[in-house]
Amino acid sequence: MPSLAARIVNKVLRCECGFAARAEDEEGVVAEIQRHAWEAHGMALAHAEALVLSLRAQLGATAPPTIPRETGYRTEEEER
Repeated sequence: MPSLAARIVNKVLRCECGFAARAEDEEGVVAEIQRHAWEAHGMALAHAEALVLSLRAQLGATAPPTIPRETGYRTEEEER
């Protein structure tokens, strides 16, 4: 049986700056990511953006330094 600490903190995500977001569940980690991104880096992340970072970290993928945002610009191929 896992220890109480292991059951409470099931999700951890580490930022390149050294911060570790810890929470009991995915939603908690997402909230911590959003809070840290804003307070430490001045980045206002949408819920979906923070979720992508969390999921990429869980999969072992390197998260991009920035998240592409919709610009409204469409390529010729997309307009067809």
